Amino acid sequence: MTPDGIELPPEAPLLMQSLRAVGYSLQAALADLVDNSIAADARNVVIDFDKTEGGYVATIDDGHGMTEQALVAAMRFGSRDPRELRSGSDLGRFGLGLKTASLSQCRRFTVATLSEGALSVARWDIDECERRGTWWLDRPSATELPGAVLNVLRSRSRGTAVIWERLDRLAASGPDAGRAFDRLMEDAADHLALTFHRFIAGEIFGPFLITLNGRPLPKMDPFLEGHARGQSLHAEKFEVDGEAVWVSPFVLPFPSRLKPTEIERAGGRDTLRTAHGFYIYRGGRLVVPGGWFRIVPADELVRLARVRVDVPVALDHIWKVDIRKASAEPPAALRPHLRRIVGDVTVRSRRVYTHKGTPSTDAERVPLWRRHDGRDGAASWLVNRDHPLVRALLSDRISDGDLGRLLKLLEESLPAHEIHLHISNDLPVAEPDLPTEDELRSLAARMVGAFRDQPDMVRAILAGLVATDPFNRNPDAARRILKEFAA
Repeated sequence: MTPDGIELPPEAPLLMQSLRAVGYSLQAALADLVDNSIAADARNVVIDFDKTEGGYVATIDDGHGMTEQALVAAMRFGSRDPRELRSGSDLGRFGLGLKTASLSQCRRFTVATLSEGALSVARWDIDECERRGTWWLDRPSATELPGAVLNVLRSRSRGTAVIWERLDRLAASGPDAGRAFDRLMEDAADHLALTFHRFIAGEIFGPFLITLNGRPLPKMDPFLEGHARGQSLHAEKFEVDGEAVWVSPFVLPFPSRLKPTEIERAGGRDTLRTAHGFYIYRGGRLVVPGGWFRIVPADELVRLARVRVDVPVALDHIWKVDIRKASAEPPAALRPHLRRIVGDVTVRSRRVYTHKGTPSTDAERVPLWRRHDGRDGAASWLVNRDHPLVRALLSDRISDGDLGRLLKLLEESLPAHEIHLHISNDLPVAEPDLPTEDELRSLAARMVGAFRDQPDMVRAILAGLVATDPFNRNPDAARRILKEFAA
């Protein structure tokens, strides 16, 4: 103690227990370890687990490894200054990730690292620190490590292994304990596949592989980039605090147009339904998988809109990236640009939902149904009486207005609520059969025949034939029919 103050270090066991409650999930904790592997220039990351009693979860990479001195420094809590400049591939920040992520899942974790032929091992054990009442860093021998983990590490001649033991946060009891643990790890695998999908695809720095108990993680793409029915809008670059931020909007195809394998590649049906919005990437690593940051209201018709935002690690302080690297928020200077870009992409998303798969534009299209807006936002859908075929049928005046009454009954009986429930769950909608050329020719003849004494009307019908339902679903046949009738 001195007259102007005292040195007051935290109690090691108490602070360790507090850090366990930072809020890491298993998925986020494993992702933090993979971040460290990427920062160490690893190209292969192996995640192995043993779910038996006294089991472990181990993350092993083939990065450059650490010397003994570097290992001890890395095991220190708060080993990095978050303000220091880092390379674009260094996904760490606070110098807490390894420790807090590991202790959030277990009471003891060991780091074994191999560099230039020398193996160094260090361990944090909460129980041992509580027994000693101090910050006690164990230095166990290699013989105390799981043999399978040590064999993988040594087979690569360099790298680092992080081994979680005494898995009190992951342990389960009862006859289904093994299955419950398997489900946790499967969820973690899906999370890692999405979080690092651009690395796994080789987009960031070439080949990169993550395996979970020998199974490579699947390749995912939440934007389905390059899909024939999707839309990739123009990417824009903005400068923020002297650093480049890239914004790339996408509109996904309508879910019913996707194959099951494509749905899985996009993240699964639940993800398609809920994870629209901004995808924030930090150094190529996904931090925020969707959400609109209160820039646009989230309604069902924008669910196909996704905006990729690439942020360099140098802007962590501006984007408010947290310790877990699970949240970020766009700076005020960028929000007007994002709002403008979002306006365009959400309009396109609504258009896909409203006119899914229609080849003609809204301005050209002659639909069979029209939306009628009523009071308080209510809407109904009416048969389009101006559609040429409907006009042709109505012109016959069948049974003194019976056809008109039938159309009105169809409009009033439209199962809008049932359709809404089905589509809002992104369940497939059966594709209508493509109309044959003979069917279209018969419909065209009926429309033209009904107005044979009105040449201006016939010319108008033929001029819009290719854009008229259902001719627009088979435009090649419609063009051939148009030539026949125009001859």
